[in-house]
Amino acid sequence: MPRPQTQNESMVGGRTFPIGTLRGKFMVLSAPDVELDGHADRLAPGARIRSEQNMLVMAGSIAGQKYLVNYTRDAAGLLREVWILTPGEASASRESLNKPFLNIWPFTSNDTLNTQ
Repeated sequence: MPRPQTQNESMVGGRTFPIGTLRGKFMVLSAPDVELDGHADRLAPGARIRSEQNMLVMAGSIAGQKYLVNYTRDAAGLLREVWILTPGEASASRESLNKPFLNIWPFTSNDTLNTQ
């Protein structure tokens, strides 16, 4: 069961993002290689990056520029969806921004069964 976010960006005039969306500092190095919160990461095949106007952006056109983004990961842990935030959206707090551990692997298990 995904945990609800602390605040939804649509409350400050922004877009509505899926529950479980994380936040981080993002820079494209050389697609599909990116930097997320100062660590090397990768875009998934078919990953989509959306601009502040919600238009698709090609990774090569924003290489070397730093952005504050919301993002989701696929099942393999690669970046699947990336949204470059407007100043209004960036002002809305997200739990993952203050807890870097959530930026590493967003999946958690509530399963208490012994799997050995």
